[in-house]
Amino acid sequence: MAKGHPLQLLGEYDIARKDELRAIFAHVGESSNGDPITIDMSRVTYVDSTFLNELASMCLRRQGQPVTLVGEHPNTLRILQLAQLDRFFAFR
Repeated sequence: MAKGHPLQLLGEYDIARKDELRAIFAHVGESSNGDPITIDMSRVTYVDSTFLNELASMCLRRQGQPVTLVGEHPNTLRILQLAQLDRFFAFR
């Protein structure tokens, strides 16, 4: 991910993509050098608890450094709210 460019996620993120998702978020966290991270979720069609867990883990590793989610589907936003994870992110 180039500095200033959002990470583009695509498709469904569930248990079948756990290893891929973990690798993506680990790479983003390491390569950001503490810079804010923007994750474009406009092309994400489904998330489950696996996605929520990996997203929350990345945020914890970043120790309060900003993560912004953009283009999230209303259902995804609702899941984040139900899990009370929406307080850890900025939304655009």
